[in-house]
Amino acid sequence: MNRETIVDALRDQGNQDALFAEADRVRRDQVGDTAQLRGVVHFSNYCRCNDLYCGLLKDNDQCKRFRMSGNDIVNTALAVAEAGLKTVVLQSGEDPHYTRAKVCSIIERILDGADVAITLSLGRRCREDLIAFRDAGAERYLMKHETMNPELYTRMRSGFRLEDRLRNIDELRELGFQVGVGNIVGLPGQTLEDLCDDILFFQEFQPDMINIGPFIPHAQTPLKDEAAGDIELMLRVFALTRIVTGNTHMAAANTVATLDPDNGQYRAMAQGGANVIMPNCNPFLQSRKDKIEYEFQITTHKRYVSVDEAKNVLKRAGRTAGKDKGHSLKMQGEQL
Repeated sequence: MNRETIVDALRDQGNQDALFAEADRVRRDQVGDTAQLRGVVHFSNYCRCNDLYCGLLKDNDQCKRFRMSGNDIVNTALAVAEAGLKTVVLQSGEDPHYTRAKVCSIIERILDGADVAITLSLGRRCREDLIAFRDAGAERYLMKHETMNPELYTRMRSGFRLEDRLRNIDELRELGFQVGVGNIVGLPGQTLEDLCDDILFFQEFQPDMINIGPFIPHAQTPLKDEAAGDIELMLRVFALTRIVTGNTHMAAANTVATLDPDNGQYRAMAQGGANVIMPNCNPFLQSRKDKIEYEFQITTHKRYVSVDEAKNVLKRAGRTAGKDKGHSLKMQGEQL
């Protein structure tokens, strides 16, 4: 698709039903009716970054911080596998407390105890760390680019440059990871042309995974008084992304459920072409105390979707949960 066509489709809410129908057709033809459930373990909300949109930003002194021990991370991941999910996503803020050796040990212990795929979402790590994580058995890495507007990127992520982020993403692919990227829809100051650039990036890069989510203001960030992203626009971004990427795995994130608790993830699946839901699996730590302690609040009052809730979304959307690890269709060269 070209720039003019994409911008027109982003702008034209009146014709979005046809857009949604086309996205669903591409999804059905390229991915099929099997969807993926991937269990997320949020193991630390410490972060060295000051991203304006994120409640974990370093300068948020009201955030109740936590770090899971290695044993707790491993045990939670094994509980995810016991529940029948074949992918474990290990996610944290950018927390240097978890050294190369610690992360490798966690990966190896999980794989010793369960036949799962491991996705990492740890932010920037040096090349030597990434090689070690890959060699320990992690096959996937999620690193959202957030926005393809370099000025907006630096405004939102003080001290960082988009070109460096894209270099990090290219390095992940070079090292053989299945690479996930993604953007935020509705960032303050974002334009339709900016979103078009995100979609053109997806079209050119053809990532293995994409995680699209809305901007939702957090009460403890500088953007607390800004408006949340528009769900209809976000769904049009989903649909266009499915059309231009074909068989890429696309996730309806928990922030989508936060924006619209009743229908957000369902609509992302049924209309936007999504085929992945990543339920929060920290509640496998059963006590109420643990559930409060391990609260990973990127947005205020973020809604965490449980495994059972995710399965209900799939059922409602007419999908079945995949029984395999859901590896990249790009890497497999498959079109179902």
